[in-house]
Amino acid sequence: MTWEEYYERINDWAVSTAVSKISSLEDMGAPDEIVDALNIIAFEDEKGATRLLNRAVQSGVKFSGENLAEIVDLCAEESFKKALYQSADGFTSQDLEELYGCIDDELIIDIAKRYQIPAPADIVGEYEEQLCPDVTTPITWSRFYDAFYEWNTEYAIARSRAISDYGNEDEVLEVVQELFWNDEYEASQFISRALDAGVRFTDENLVEISGLCNEDTVKQAVFLSCLLLTEESLEELYGNVSDDIIIEVAKQQNIRLPENLREEEEEAADVADLKWEIQSAIESADYALQCLHQAQAATNNSSNVSIIDMMSKGFFTSIWKYSSLSEADMELQNAQNALQRLNIELRNLSNKKSVQLKYGKLASVIDMWFDSEFMDGLVHLQINKAQKRIRKAITQVETIKRELQRL
Repeated sequence: MTWEEYYERINDWAVSTAVSKISSLEDMGAPDEIVDALNIIAFEDEKGATRLLNRAVQSGVKFSGENLAEIVDLCAEESFKKALYQSADGFTSQDLEELYGCIDDELIIDIAKRYQIPAPADIVGEYEEQLCPDVTTPITWSRFYDAFYEWNTEYAIARSRAISDYGNEDEVLEVVQELFWNDEYEASQFISRALDAGVRFTDENLVEISGLCNEDTVKQAVFLSCLLLTEESLEELYGNVSDDIIIEVAKQQNIRLPENLREEEEEAADVADLKWEIQSAIESADYALQCLHQAQAATNNSSNVSIIDMMSKGFFTSIWKYSSLSEADMELQNAQNALQRLNIELRNLSNKKSVQLKYGKLASVIDMWFDSEFMDGLVHLQINKAQKRIRKAITQVETIKRELQRL
C-alpha cells in the first residue's frame, strides 16, 4: 500500500485498522501528513503511533521543529528522540524556537552546540556556559563559581584556567579544595593566578594553602598577604610554613616571632657568637705563637752573642750584644702583649656555661730588662731563663689551640 492511499483513507478507518496497515506501507509521505496520521492514531493507541513514527524514522523522514512540537507527547520518548536527532542537522534557530518549551532545555542546548545553531534567546543566558564551544573563552568569577559544582571535574578544571577575575579568599580556597585537593601542581597554579589577580589570604586560609600547594606558592601567598598578618598570625602559621618564611615576614612587618621560634633564634645566635669567639681565640693563639717564635729566635741570637762577648771582651762585641738584647727585649714585649690578649679571650670563653676549657693562666709575664751594670754572666742567665719561659709558653699555647679547635 502506498502512503497516498493510506493517508487518503485513514480518516475512514478505525484506529486499529490504521495501525494494522502500517506494516504494509511501501513508502512514507510528507512530514506534515505523517504528523496528521500520528495525531489520529495516538488519540486511541500510543503504541500504534510509536510504530508509525518508527517506520517514518526508518524511512529517513526528517521533521521540522513545528512538526516535532506537535507530536512530542504522542509517542514513546525514545522514538521521539530518534526522530528529533535524525532531523536536527537541518534545523534552524526557528526550529529550536518552536521546540522551546515543548522539550527539555538540555536537548535544545545539546542540538544547538552540536550543529552550531543559535539557541532561543530566553535560555542563552542560563545556558551560556554549556553553549561555549571553547574552554579557553574568558569567564567571570561569578559565572564560574555559581556553576562549577554542576560541571564534571575535567571541564571545571579546564574552565578554571580561563577565569578573568577572582572572588574573595574563602571562595578561591573553596574551589581549590573542591577541584585540586589531590593535585598539588594545579592547586599551586590556581592560587598563583589568584594572587596575581590581587587575592590575599588571612592566616587560617594560608594554613590550608600550605597543605595543598608547593613551597614556592606558599611562600608567594604568605609574602603577598603579609600586610594581613599579625603576631597571632605568625603563631598560627608556625609549624605549617617554613621558619625562614616566618622570620622574613616578621622582619618586614616588624612583629615578634612566635615564642618557640624566638627561643630557637636566640640559641642559634648564641651558637654563632660562640663560634665567632672561638675562632677569634684561635686567631689570637696563632698570633701569640708567631710572636713567641720570633722572641725565641731573638733570645737564641742574644744568647750566642752574649757567649762571644764574654770570650772576646771586645768593644764591638759588647755593642753587638746590647743591640741583640734590645731586639730580644722588643720581641719579648710583643709576645707578652699577644699572650695577655689571648688570656682575655680565654677568660671570656671560660665564663660561658657551654664551654669547658682546661687551661692554666698562660706565662704572660715575660720581662727581660737589662742594665749596663749587670755582670755578663748574670745577663746570660737572664737569657736562659727567658728561653725556658718562652718554650713553656709555646707548649701551653699549642695545647690551648688544639683544645679550641675541638670545640
